[in-house]
Amino acid sequence: MVETVLAAVFVVLVLNLVAALVICAHRRRAYSWLLVILLAGTSGAALAGILAVTAEDGDRYFDVALVLTGTAAVTAAVRAALPNARGRDAVEHAATDSWRNAQDGPS
Repeated sequence: MVETVLAAVFVVLVLNLVAALVICAHRRRAYSWLLVILLAGTSGAALAGILAVTAEDGDRYFDVALVLTGTAAVTAAVRAALPNARGRDAVEHAATDSWRNAQDGPS
């Protein structure tokens, strides 16, 4: 019963990964690389985890899952740290105006 559930989850994860790759390849957006790396990392880690549980020689799959998870985490951290001039300026502008309004007192 457990192996059947794991097989079904494995198939769903593979379909999820293939669908994401096809959609990203079809749209050709500038930031689709981030989605592909994150989905490959997280879905690949889940697939490797399932293979580690079901395979007789599953120790190496745990290493693959750790590498894929690390790749997804580092990619997300790097993207979050990239400067976004338009977004940062809007936040700084809103914070500066709200600080000035608070210093001036109620209108």
